[in-house]
Amino acid sequence: MLPLMVTSFTAFAQHHSLSSEESHKPTYIGKRVEYDLYIDHLKVNYSGKERMGLAINGSIPGPVLHFTEGDTAIIRVHNKLMMDETSIHWHGLLLPNEEDGVPYLTTAPIKPGQTHTFKFPLIQSGTYWYHSHTMLQEQSGVYGSIVIHPHNWKEQKEQVIMLSDWTDENPHEVLRNLKRGLDWYAIKKNSVQSWGEAFVKGYLKDRAKTEWIRMPAMDISDVYYNRFFINGKSESTFADVKPGDSLRLRVINGSASSYNWIQYAGGKMKVVAADGLPVQPVEVDKLLIAIAETYDVEIKIPDDGMAYEFRATAQDISGHASLYIGDGMKMNAPDLPKIDYFAMMREMNSMMGSMSIGSMDMSGMDMKKMKRMDTGKDTSMMNMPGMDVKDMKMDSTMTMPNDTTMKKMDMSGGDMGNMKMENPDEVTLTYDMLRSPRSTTLDAKLAMREIKLNLTGNMIRYVWSFDNRTLSQSDKILIRKGENVRMTLVNNTMMRHPMHLHGHFFRFINAQGEYSPMKHTFDIGPMETITIEFYANEEKDWFFHCHILYHMMAGMARVVSYENSPANTQLKPGDQKMVFKEDRKTYLWGQTKIASDAVFGYANLVGNKGIFNLTYRVSYKNKYEVQPDYQRFLDKRQFLSAYIGADIRNTFQVTENGKRVDRKVGVIGVRYLLPMFLLSELRVDHLGNVRFQLSRNDIPITKQLRLSLVGNTDMEFNIDFDYNIGKRFYIHASYDSDYKYGTGLTLLW
Repeated sequence: MLPLMVTSFTAFAQHHSLSSEESHKPTYIGKRVEYDLYIDHLKVNYSGKERMGLAINGSIPGPVLHFTEGDTAIIRVHNKLMMDETSIHWHGLLLPNEEDGVPYLTTAPIKPGQTHTFKFPLIQSGTYWYHSHTMLQEQSGVYGSIVIHPHNWKEQKEQVIMLSDWTDENPHEVLRNLKRGLDWYAIKKNSVQSWGEAFVKGYLKDRAKTEWIRMPAMDISDVYYNRFFINGKSESTFADVKPGDSLRLRVINGSASSYNWIQYAGGKMKVVAADGLPVQPVEVDKLLIAIAETYDVEIKIPDDGMAYEFRATAQDISGHASLYIGDGMKMNAPDLPKIDYFAMMREMNSMMGSMSIGSMDMSGMDMKKMKRMDTGKDTSMMNMPGMDVKDMKMDSTMTMPNDTTMKKMDMSGGDMGNMKMENPDEVTLTYDMLRSPRSTTLDAKLAMREIKLNLTGNMIRYVWSFDNRTLSQSDKILIRKGENVRMTLVNNTMMRHPMHLHGHFFRFINAQGEYSPMKHTFDIGPMETITIEFYANEEKDWFFHCHILYHMMAGMARVVSYENSPANTQLKPGDQKMVFKEDRKTYLWGQTKIASDAVFGYANLVGNKGIFNLTYRVSYKNKYEVQPDYQRFLDKRQFLSAYIGADIRNTFQVTENGKRVDRKVGVIGVRYLLPMFLLSELRVDHLGNVRFQLSRNDIPITKQLRLSLVGNTDMEFNIDFDYNIGKRFYIHASYDSDYKYGTGLTLLW
């Protein structure tokens, strides 16, 4: 078993909590271990399409960095990128603030062509990892694993399992698509939850209820991924084992936004460490690993000489990666059932009390029941259809229940047909099972600072925050060296969030009480409340954020700052302001419909608090409409907004002294999002004319068919159908009060 931690520094010895104490000196003095990491572009082809990724030393993921507790790490990071700066954060390592690797907050960014040398003592052991903290580079391939053995390590066979997700899209385009609410990812994952499907399956009332409370369609993850990897491959084999061996798997979830279900076809997994630190061993059949967490599990290689699958399945069951352990016939882990989104919707509706989804406030829900809806529990077990045991070859593949080995099966009768095997004793890891091998309580004599944070967000606009404030809108969380800190986090959103605090381990308060485990990253489920505690024995500023990369970049981050700390000598005055600009980025997108009656569409320039809108229509008979405006959101839920703009057109004409003139007016108005996602709008122009309008865009009639409606008191109306034929293309048909019938092609850009 790994030792819990070195005990040379006062923070842990006195308070049983972990932080990087001032000296950062371990009890065992090791050697200097040096690495050179070169970050550069790399062309890859994972899905039949050549794409440009980012690599470390020419590979995705980067190399495994091996150390022994007590060593001094000297790591030179070389930025070979042509135009972009980069960075490396040492996830879970306790080290001096300047070495933490968050650009502009703790460490200077590494500019193109530059080399930055990190140097720090290793005062801990366990499984950790490293990744870029610059923009979205982690998604493109800038990540790798770290293994630190204790100085008294008794050699054991082991293997690093680095999980990750891959998209062929540019990650910046992914975030832009999420901001605009592009439906393509839901179409690809078959999670649209259309009105037509709700009608056919008997969920029409449930669908209406969710829209009445302005809740977007149910989903488990945001992004559609082309591939999922274990150590950079969708499928591979680890054959360096013999029957009867014990193997330690160091599992790291280095994904950008994918939780993973972990299974092993050869039997139970014994969880022996979490986030690098040992826990009391517990045997499970399956575990859900949050993004940025690590688990060490021990497995036993069955005696039959077959290759058993270690499988990591994306939580939304959209794909998986496999590592076959052994050198014989392949034995598969059981498939997890597809997500029944309508069943999730119904159960959620049945548990709702009062809720207001625009701010993701759902105080009346029983989340103990809610958690059952995304467990991926496989109660049917798996089939092995048409398998003739007598004719099995060494390269054949079987599907096995988690805890069943071949010796438990009677395969003497030839064709096994459509075999099903029950597994009523399947055990799934929960946080309450994690128990520290020693007490982790804090010194009760010290003052306790209480901090409460609400995790908030707007799925409609893809803005993520704490207490309804994004990073750029927030202040630092101030704490003081020498005190205990208790943070209570309430997840008021319908998404899971993996939260990571840099530079600290904390007590994750669970059912084990005094023996609650120490962690640096934790998962918080929808509407769940989590409490963590730590002894504050650091200095300067540390990042605290959601480790779903796109949530962090959309604003779900804060800075935890020690009061009266010395200045960071690596940074220039004003550098930290750069950290608070990440979620201020604006996004431009639009839509153009080229139809038989006209060319029309819109363009939006979108920020966190406001939108520049431009709608336009130009017919082939010299009719035109142009309506620009600036819209500013006024409430926390971002349902209410005010705007100022203009209405310029020659399709709505008035008579003035017997002469027909075009309309060119300035307008001011308010917009409010009503139930069923109806956008109401009341405006007045500078001539005193008042108009009220209702509209609804992108009603999902089927998986690919969308309906949009608009009508106002000027007796103008439009009915618009769009049928998806590709990521950014729709076939269009409409009827408009001014332009009549039209058909054509819709392009999203």
